[in-house]
Amino acid sequence: MKKFLFAALASTALTATAHAGSLSLDLRADYNSTTYDESTLHDFTKFYFKTGRLDYQGKVFDDVSFRVRLAFNKNGTTNATDSSQVAVEYGYLTHKMSDLFSLSVGKFNTEFGGFEGATSGADLFLTSEFYTRASLTTAAPAALGTRNLGTKDLLYMTGVKATFSFEGQTVHLLATNQKEDEGASTATFDQNSTLMGLIWRGAFLDKALNFNLSYHTMNGPAADDRHQFMAAGVMWNSSPIAATVDYLVADFKDDASGNKDMTTSIVGKLAYTGWEQWVPRLEITSTEEKREIGGDVTNKFFGYGAVVEYRPYNDANFRYHIAYNNIKESPETGDDVTKQEVVVGARLLADFLK
Repeated sequence: MKKFLFAALASTALTATAHAGSLSLDLRADYNSTTYDESTLHDFTKFYFKTGRLDYQGKVFDDVSFRVRLAFNKNGTTNATDSSQVAVEYGYLTHKMSDLFSLSVGKFNTEFGGFEGATSGADLFLTSEFYTRASLTTAAPAALGTRNLGTKDLLYMTGVKATFSFEGQTVHLLATNQKEDEGASTATFDQNSTLMGLIWRGAFLDKALNFNLSYHTMNGPAADDRHQFMAAGVMWNSSPIAATVDYLVADFKDDASGNKDMTTSIVGKLAYTGWEQWVPRLEITSTEEKREIGGDVTNKFFGYGAVVEYRPYNDANFRYHIAYNNIKESPETGDDVTKQEVVVGARLLADFLK
């Protein structure tokens, strides 16, 4: 696996020098110190790669482009359905058939999770439970419902995506594999339906005011089970203020019992961009998880955070950052659980071919 990956990257780099395109390194390395109160999880500190990937983009013809992105901070597990490794985030071709319409085939971004999902992982610090599907009381993601999925599960999928663009508006219509049928290469393959998505993004006032609406749906483990995911967001991006608000909903209906698990998150971010080298940002998340499958349970989460970025070079995408997050989980029964997190690190996004 490692030999294959290095050979692929070397071949990509050599090919990139012979053809027009870009080969970028996106690297974010952090020091993380996390403490818990009233949780079975252990406090920890670590140095690690929050983001580590190589991203190659280019054109075969004027109207046919491609993109391949490999993340070297992800494991080498192979998905049973599309035969790609988890480390392959992007691997697709796009045919621009007209100024209004283009068609993408391969593994791509599903436009899932509102503006939070559209934000590069290298720029994420505090994330909602809709995004992470993580509890503060146990390491098992299933602690947040046994069937619900979220952004981390469905952001990169293999399929086909049609994109319509006109007058600052973009509409995506996509069909991909179902996440619940992906897994180890030895898993039984029994997929008989797809994840379907419809997304609209609109930009107004010289792109200062932006909206994002999306709906995704797919079957569950049984044929008549149903997942539904909805997102509605608004963004204001005009110096010196950048702000986003997302309303995110995931629900899973179990056909056998008629019961439903639902997760609802609200995400807000506010940044001041008026200084040349410093960008401060405040972030807030609020989540309610209501479970009916296996018994009625309601859990609530509230998180807030502050981030300061320092950019020493005006002509390069390089920064240092420090962030503080505080997240409280209020379970149906038992004491509230609190997580405090301090993150210090740096991020570089650089094109090798420039």
